Amino acid sequence: MKNININIINTACKTGKWDLGNEVLYSLCREYPFHKKDGEIIAKVWLIGRSYAASIERRKNAKSNNEEFYESEVVPAIKNSNIDSWLSITSKLQIPGSEESVLVHKKLMDLFASISGHNNRSLASKYLHFHQPKVFFIYDSRARNAITEYCPKLNKIEDINTKEFDKEYKDFVRKCVWLRGHIKSLYGLSLKPREIDNFLLG
Repeated sequence: MKNININIINTACKTGKWDLGNEVLYSLCREYPFHKKDGEIIAKVWLIGRSYAASIERRKNAKSNNEEFYESEVVPAIKNSNIDSWLSITSKLQIPGSEESVLVHKKLMDLFASISGHNNRSLASKYLHFHQPKVFFIYDSRARNAITEYCPKLNKIEDINTKEFDKEYKDFVRKCVWLRGHIKSLYGLSLKPREIDNFLLG
């Protein structure tokens, strides 16, 4: 495993050039946390997906343009789902990597898959993170590959006990929880999910 340098940790926790752009998305989800109005749903799914190269409109067998797709498929599916109930499950949690967060990620990933035909694992994690930044770790292929350099094998990391989960995301979260705890044991710092992401991608 790679050694964890305190300088890299400090850099991950500092204000960065991308923070303002991210704060726009955090503010959007704080101001419009629910999924009842068409325009609010479109704004959040569109802007988060496009900003993070995880657009839901990258779909199989596209038969309509993107505007029609959002209005006729994305919005009705999300409005008719239980997404606000799912988010309420994790709304009071203060520590990332819970059983509930893995469960809710799976539910949202399945919802997105029913719309796009893809698993949208990365989009689901990012969409949830911007709604509840203390609770959800940010998954993508770069972070997944980077974290393997800092963590032991999965059989040496505590499991997350939930009946419903996406294995790849759950295993990633297990590693994030381990890494967060390891950094705290080394330096006494409890990194937030965004800071873990900064560390992995830095």
